[in-house]
Amino acid sequence: MKKFALHIFALLVLISTLLFVCDLTYTRIYTNCHPRNKLQYILQLKNEQFDAVFLGSSRVANHIDVELFSQLSHKKAINLGVEGAGLNDNLLQLQLLLAQNKVKQLYLQVDSNLESTGPSNISQAEAMPFIKNKLVKEHTQKYFTGFDQLYYIPFYRYAVNDAKIGFRELFFSAFNKKPAIDPAIGYTPKYGNSIPAGKSTTMEAKGLVAKNPILTHIKNLCQQNHTELVLFMTPICSKIDVKPYVCKLKEMEPKLIDLTQGFDDSLFYNCGHLNDSGAKILTRRLYEATKK
Repeated sequence: MKKFALHIFALLVLISTLLFVCDLTYTRIYTNCHPRNKLQYILQLKNEQFDAVFLGSSRVANHIDVELFSQLSHKKAINLGVEGAGLNDNLLQLQLLLAQNKVKQLYLQVDSNLESTGPSNISQAEAMPFIKNKLVKEHTQKYFTGFDQLYYIPFYRYAVNDAKIGFRELFFSAFNKKPAIDPAIGYTPKYGNSIPAGKSTTMEAKGLVAKNPILTHIKNLCQQNHTELVLFMTPICSKIDVKPYVCKLKEMEPKLIDLTQGFDDSLFYNCGHLNDSGAKILTRRLYEATKK
């Protein structure tokens, strides 16, 4: 019995050691590799000054051509929109960005993202290699469930997020394979048009609340860092009537820039995202609406 117990103990020690070594290896590679996503890119930025930063979901990543915006405005601009990201994820991005850099104007996309306060699975996974970072730790501890397991159990954070930060992504990171879209630019154009046939619907505003605490946190953060906050909403195809939603948003945020109208369906990749031609028109209209 004693021999069996020693065997089990030795096995547990071996497994724990392997988990610790794997955790250390994964973390070191992700910390020092060429950035393959926008969170990694932000963490490597130091002492930069941006005139315009665009934050949001894919409706920023696919909609704001920052090279065109920079040509029009003569401003240093960057698109930090992340496909699948919510307002909570944008808050973490902003906290990390402002910790070591300066931003004059923050352009924040708002729409149905105001209906939730929790982090998305996508951005949660991307943050896991950096959970020891003070800001990432505080954010994770406050908003993510199961923080203790993620923080204290070696390799657990990588195991539960294997689809996003598993061996495949580690392999690409270890060899500094660059992503398809340079995070330093961040614009991800879509091409073509695939709006499905069907009946029109109305975008309901029932989920909107008077004050979203995440947006309030973002506003306070901008005020503390002398960053001007610009809220804007991008278009949706004609199959969805967004006017009631926009009216409700404007009641909550009177300075909201409404860019939802005047886009033909031929300018859409799908109902919620413009194609490259539409994105360039949107970028120009946003510049015109804010150039003064």
